[in-house]
Amino acid sequence: MFACETAVSSFWSILNVLGGAEEKQRASTFLGQVKIVADQPSSRALELKCQGRVKERSKVVFGTGDSLQAITITSNMGFVRAARSQGVIFPVFLHSARALTEEKEPHAKPI
Repeated sequence: MFACETAVSSFWSILNVLGGAEEKQRASTFLGQVKIVADQPSSRALELKCQGRVKERSKVVFGTGDSLQAITITSNMGFVRAARSQGVIFPVFLHSARALTEEKEPHAKPI
């Protein structure tokens, strides 16, 4: 597995705000098995117009996967659709989004 620097940096930013200690530990273990590569977005990605769901960060992340000829694992269906509407189809494996919940558990009310 590969992850570009922008994806890893964004992941840690979210995790540091919302993640609990165990979630951070699992993330660290997981990322220890991932080869982190420099951002290298493809020209196809860079040519996308930033509008709506197409953001610069997503262009870099998906474009790096495109440059590596890799399948990008994502829950960002909005970007995938928006890119497709601009004529760029990225090979992706879509998964459901998962919320970080460990920090919220102590404040949860029983059902």
